[in-house]
Formats: sequence, structure tokens, C-alpha cells
Amino acid sequence: MSQRLRRRTCRGVGILTLSNPAISVTVAPELGGRIVSLSDRVSGREWLDGWSPASRRRLWHPSDPSDFATGPGAGIDECLPTVLPCAVGRRKLPDHGELWNRRPELRADAHGISSCWSLECLPLDFERRLTLKGNRMVLDYRLTNRDRRPTPFLWAWHPLFSWKPGDRIRFPRTVDTCLHPGGTERVPWPHPAPGVDLSRAGFPEGATPAAKVFAGPLDRGHAEIHSRTGESLALDWPADLFPYAGVWITRGFWKGLHHWAIEPTNAPVDRLSDIHAPGHPSLLAPGETRSWKLSVTLRP
Repeated sequence: MSQRLRRRTCRGVGILTLSNPAISVTVAPELGGRIVSLSDRVSGREWLDGWSPASRRRLWHPSDPSDFATGPGAGIDECLPTVLPCAVGRRKLPDHGELWNRRPELRADAHGISSCWSLECLPLDFERRLTLKGNRMVLDYRLTNRDRRPTPFLWAWHPLFSWKPGDRIRFPRTVDTCLHPGGTERVPWPHPAPGVDLSRAGFPEGATPAAKVFAGPLDRGHAEIHSRTGESLALDWPADLFPYAGVWITRGFWKGLHHWAIEPTNAPVDRLSDIHAPGHPSLLAPGETRSWKLSVTLRP
């Protein structure tokens, strides 16, 4: 399947678009390597909430590089080594991690886009290689501890998907409960409270139109979004390394946006400092490199 890479500038922000006849993916390197468009070229569905060729929304640099909310709130970020700000020992870890506002070292051609970061808040090196295979976007990851001591991490894939009426999230049938961040009490999925249907981003009148929960631990890293017009998006990732999926939903509550996220992650928390269990998969041995793959399949 023929594939090409296009470079251009959109409203002052440089972007790279990798495409084939089935799928188009756009990356903004100077915005932390953020994926700002994921488009099904057959159906025309744009799956990300943010910039797209047909969108009136724009991209911009954050006014405060330490505050995620001052950025455009669009696309797919990599949250590492935490989601919410916290401290681990004497090290302060920034809001939504260190990568979302840092331009990576970049290698790009028609075969793929590689983004590499060396973190400063923790001794970690992180690499993401993006390729297209038919109607799939494939992300290959490598995380290396460059220290002589064990180093903890919390990684969360952070996709802000567009939400449209009739869209529905589906997990494997074994998922029937979920957890609030850092909590231990399980509540039913997708109905954690009367009148709430998280699988359809449904909230009763008068309720806060936003939620964050975690599904898991999962025996299979898989989730889907289905539209009422037939398009679907499927995520697959290794549940042995990342046994949880965060689900974040806002229906106008945050920055007036309507989007939702399915966030594969290694722990049901938003702060790395909340992980205390010894031997947890969030700990990298001295010099250890961990590799994994996440794929997104679009069906028109």
C-alpha cells in the first residue's frame, strides 16, 4: 500500500502527516510529538478531538509549560513519568509528565516517524516509533532506565478522542467493574451511579458532566469505540505490562470540550507517588529496557 510523508506549517506550528489510502496521521513535533489528527480516509471520520484539516480549532504552544490546561487540549500525548504532578523522593514530577511540551529528537520519512526523549525529572529514555500498516496505526515503544538504581515510572497513553452522539465504548465482556483513581472500592461498569452510562458518555441532568475511572486489571488489553454510523476504532496493547485502562470523559466540563479517552496504563492511579507496592511492574531495574506495542485499527 503506497505511503507518503508530508511536511508543512499550520498557523505557525510545524506538522508532519503520514498517510496511505486507508489512514492519515498528523504529528506536531514542537508540541511534544503530539499526534493531532487520526483520520479514516475511507469514511472521512476524524477520531481525535483537536486540530484537523476540516476543523476550526487551532494549535498553540502552552502559555505555561508547567500547566497542561494552558495547552490546546488536543490529540494524543504520552504521559510519563506521571499524569498528575507529584514528588518522588526529592524529585518533582510535572503535570501530565515531562513529554507533552518538549520537542523530541525526531527521525521521519515515508516509512514512519520516530520520536525520542531523555527525561530530566527521572533518569529515563523514551522512544516511540509510529508506522502505518493498512488501516492500522502501530506505535512501538522503548523505555530505558539509564540509572544504576531501580527507577519507578507511570505511563499513560493519553488520547483525547472526539465524542459524537451515538458513540459507544466497548471493553471485553469480562470487564464489569471499574475503580475511581487510587480507590479500592469497585463500582459497576459502565453504570457507576444511577443515570450514568460511561460507555456512552451519558450523565443525568444536573450532574457534573465529567468522570475518570479505571477498568482492570485486564486479562486482555483491548477496547473499542463504535459510532452509530458504523465506523469503529479498536485499541490493542499488552495487558501483562499495562493491565489497566483509564477512561476520562468530559461533556463540556473541562475547557468547554466534549471528548473522551481510553488510556492504557500500568497502574490505576494518576500520580506516580501513589504506587507503593514492592515488585510492581512500574519499577525498572538498573539499565533495564522495556519494549511494547500499541495499535489502533480503524474500520469505516
